[in-house]
Amino acid sequence: MQLPNLVTVDSEGASGGLALFWSREVDITLKSFSKYHIHSVIKGENGIEWRFIGIYGESKNEEKDKTWGMMRNLKDQFQMPWLCSGDFNEILFGFEKEGGQPKTESNMRKFRLALEDCDLQDLGFVGDPYTWRNNHHVVSSFTKERLDRAVANSTWRCMFPMVRVVNGDPRHSDHRPVIIDVGSNMYKCFEHVQPARKFEAKWLEEEDC
Repeated sequence: MQLPNLVTVDSEGASGGLALFWSREVDITLKSFSKYHIHSVIKGENGIEWRFIGIYGESKNEEKDKTWGMMRNLKDQFQMPWLCSGDFNEILFGFEKEGGQPKTESNMRKFRLALEDCDLQDLGFVGDPYTWRNNHHVVSSFTKERLDRAVANSTWRCMFPMVRVVNGDPRHSDHRPVIIDVGSNMYKCFEHVQPARKFEAKWLEEEDC
C-alpha cells in the first residue's frame, strides 16, 4: 500500500521523533503537532469523525507532567471518539517492568490519573507484555518495560468494540510495534459483544486474578 501523505516531527538526538503516514483513500485532517504528539481527525465513509493522536511521552521524570498536561489539554479541545497510541515512556503498574530499578509509584500514579481525567482506557494486548528492552548484555542490568500501548475513550470503544491490539516483533528496534486492528466499526454499543481475547493490566489488581 502506498502512503503518499505524511507529517513528521524530528527527533532530538537518539530520542523522540514522530511520523504519521496515510493513504489517499483515508480522509485525515491534521489538527496540531509538537515534540510530544501528532493530533489528527479521521472521517469515515459514513461521515462520522474520530480522533487519532500519536504520542511520544517525555522521558525525563522531572518533565513527565508536560506530557500529562498536554493530554488533558487535547481532551478539552474536541468532544469526540478518541484513540491514542505511542510510546508514553511510563508504565501504569510495577508489574509492567522487569529488571532494573523499580519505578516510582508517584510517577505511575500520575500516568493513571492522566488517563482517568481523559476518559482513556487501556485497550489491552496480545503478545509479549513488554514493548521495550534496553538490550543490555549483562543479565543483572537487562530491563524490559511496557512503555508503548494503545488507549481510547469510551465512545471510541463503543464505535470499535472488536478492536485488537498486538505487540508485534521488534525487528530492528528496541521497541515492539503496537499494531491496532480496529475490526468492524459498529458505531453503537452492544451489551453482548464477545471481543478477541486479550490481557488488561487492571485485571492484576483483582485478588481473584
